[in-house]
Amino acid sequence: MFNIDDGLGDWRIAAASRLAKELPSAFPGGPSHKIGTPVYQTELIQTPTGEYLGFLTPSATAMAFSIALTASNNAKSLYATLTYDSVLTPHGRGKSISNERTGELFNFFEQCMIAVTFSFQALEVFANHTISRNLRESMEVRRRKKKDLLSPRELERQLSTDEKLASVLPKILNVPTPKGKQVWEKYKVLKDTRDATIHLKSYDLKSVNESENDILFFQFLNIDPLEYPKAAEAMVMYFQKENTPRWLTALEIK
Repeated sequence: MFNIDDGLGDWRIAAASRLAKELPSAFPGGPSHKIGTPVYQTELIQTPTGEYLGFLTPSATAMAFSIALTASNNAKSLYATLTYDSVLTPHGRGKSISNERTGELFNFFEQCMIAVTFSFQALEVFANHTISRNLRESMEVRRRKKKDLLSPRELERQLSTDEKLASVLPKILNVPTPKGKQVWEKYKVLKDTRDATIHLKSYDLKSVNESENDILFFQFLNIDPLEYPKAAEAMVMYFQKENTPRWLTALEIK
């Protein structure tokens, strides 16, 4: 699932590489580094006691994918434990998930909710990070039949994930919009399921009649949980074919 063997450590590190040339010390008494020495993006903070604390910067996108994948695999394992009873319904013979497996069923639903939420969050973080990393000036965007000039920070804060993926990132990265393509259709399924999970309405939880198959829990029971992170991965790959970040090369969802 996380296939990387470059000797640089955890795949979720935000930025990791090796020195191409020798690096002298940056300050008197500081360390110098030889060619090939691993280098990382790091953070340095000061604790309430005044002590300085450093750590390697994580990729928030990679961590979201990691959470989503762990939950998806947990959901698949729980689904395999479910058993069924034959029951009589108003429409004839049917089946019901055994009451003895109610705990496993509800745990399965919980893991699906985590998987879909963090799969979508991976895309939100990716879009915002791409904007902040690649854009220095304001960009003109069309919204609600008018054009607005927004700074990179305003783009992050004010635009929806749909707008960022369909319009902003294609301009920044000089690629066609994914909208209308298969990768967009899979993204919309992910987004709709995530919206139903985060903003639960009564109709997301219980159908009015037996012919309604779009309630949230029915969807969870009828889709492979790995499809959620797969949809997110496909969208990231759409934008990063030419410049694949290290963490993405390690992400192999099967």
